This record gives sequence, structure tokens and C-alpha cells, in this order.
Amino acid sequence: MAVAEAELVKTGQDDLFQLAKGFYTTKALLALWRMGLIERAVKGDLEVDEIAAEQSSDPNLLRPIFDYLVVRGFLERPEPGVYRLTERGANAVPYCGYLSTMVGAYEPVFSHLEDVVRGRLVYGKDVLRSHEEMVRGLTALEDRLMGTVAEVVRGAGASKMMDLGCGSARMLTRICALQDGLQGVGVDRDPNSCAVARETVKDRGLEDRVTILQADAIDVANLPRDVVGGVDMVTVMFLLHETLRQRGRGGTVRLMREIGALVGKNGRLVMVEVSGNPDPKYRENLLFVPEYELLHEYTNQRLAPRPEWEAMVAEAGMSVEQMAPVDMCQAFCLVAKP
Repeated sequence: MAVAEAELVKTGQDDLFQLAKGFYTTKALLALWRMGLIERAVKGDLEVDEIAAEQSSDPNLLRPIFDYLVVRGFLERPEPGVYRLTERGANAVPYCGYLSTMVGAYEPVFSHLEDVVRGRLVYGKDVLRSHEEMVRGLTALEDRLMGTVAEVVRGAGASKMMDLGCGSARMLTRICALQDGLQGVGVDRDPNSCAVARETVKDRGLEDRVTILQADAIDVANLPRDVVGGVDMVTVMFLLHETLRQRGRGGTVRLMREIGALVGKNGRLVMVEVSGNPDPKYRENLLFVPEYELLHEYTNQRLAPRPEWEAMVAEAGMSVEQMAPVDMCQAFCLVAKP
């Protein structure tokens, strides 16, 4: 075998091993995330025997995953049975919500991808993404959105904001807490999310100012007027790309138009989305946009390039007032007014 051929074989093998390494590292970190151990590691050392006793598990089954993450550089072992975050691990913590939103939430689909591709399983009927994982991941990542969206709301002087697809309502309640007198309405169709949202409202002492409404967030025209009356700002975060695939461009524009009618001429629509990129040659340098686009293709959603979102806003009878980058993948915050 020629030297060049031997190097090619080695490169191919190393390439595949690198991919496998990423898979196992991701699964190990996701397991710690699901067990609540990443958040716990931020607060102090992880002691295997103590954790095993609390979770009624075998320490000999828990220890290997910690040891593996030591090898991968996310944990260190200062003494036998005790583990703590390395600098690399600590730097990854603020972004661990991606483990839920990018991997955990879509495991039910991608574990059967070949059957989905062949049409043997249909998304929405035979397989679904995990709503619980999605909400938990987005909740953990909301801090990366908080600054931009809060400044937009405060700068516009809104008196009553409505968050469509509010999830845990952490974002909604934090913004209301920052601005005295600001009222809020959170809308989500998932009953579990609404239950969590109501607990969030209660925990933050905002029951007199924030209402959680279980309803279809993309059916604005039929929301109860006694609840949504007076809303002058609507926030929609990572929801419109679902509408775009499920209701098409016309349905998405119609939703934007309904929002514009609700908030009135002095109101605002604040949308946070991820911009798709139609040109493959640029995708490798766009963080995980290719992966984000792939999972959306198989889950009845569609990303659109930012200019397309701007065109839909214009078609809905609104103008773009502000465009701000968001510290979360290739996301942007668009502010539109009727």
C-alpha cells in the first residue's frame, strides 16, 4: 500500500473514531445533565458514594461515567471517589441547555431516523420530540436571551406583554420583575409547561401581574379578549419556524398580522429566531446551524434566512424597527411595529 493510501486510511479511521468520541462524550454529559449533577457540580464536589445513596443507585455504575469525563477533560478527580469540574467543564456549563435542545429532545426521532426517512414512522404520529427536554434546555439557555429581550421590552415602554410559547415563564416573569407595573400573559398549549409556569409566577410573587393561559399560541385571534386585552407587546421565541412549516408562509404572515392587530399601532412584535443559511459552503462556520436545520427537517419545522423573515414581516403590514444579535447560536432578535 502506498504511503498516501495508508495515510488516507488512517485519516478515515481517526475521523470516525473522533465522531464516536463525540457521541459518547455527549451521551455522558447528557446523562449527568438529566440526573441534575451538572448543576450540582457547579456548587461543589461530586462524591460518588453520597450521590449513589441519594439516588438509590450502585456507585460502581456511577463511577465509570465520571471517570470517562475525567479522560475527556470535563471532570477531575482530586481524591478517590470525589470529582469536580475542570476549567473546561466549568466553561461548558452555561451552554449545557444545548444538550437538551439539540440532542435529548430529538433522541426519539433520531434514534429511528432510518425509519423516519423510509416513511415507516411519521413524525407527529409515531414519534415525537421530547417537549420536557426542550423546555428544560431552553429554560437553562434563557439567560443568554434575557439581556437583549429585556432591553427591547424596557426600551419600548410596554405596559402589558404577552409571551407566546412561554414554557416555564422564567423569561416572562424576570422581565416583569425588572419593570414595575408591567403586566404579563404567558401562553402555552402544553398543560405541564403551564403548571410549571404558574409555579414560577407564584414563586416570584407576581400572581397579581402575570397570567398563564393554556391555549394554542399560534391562534392569537381566538385568545380570550378579557385576558389579552391591552397587550402592547408580543414576544415569540423560537416558535415561528414551527408555524412556517406547519401553516406555510401564508399562515405565518397571517399570525404576524393578527399580532399586529392585537398590539395596535404603538405596539411591538419581538421575535427571536435562528437564521437558516441556504448556501452550504458557509455552513461549516455557523456553529451548529447545519445540525439545527437537519433536526428541523425531520420534525415538521423549517428555518428561514433572515431576509425571508423580514419580507414576511413587511407582508404582514409591519416594519422592522430594530435588529439585534442574540448570544445563542445564529439567533437574532427582530423588533417590528405595525
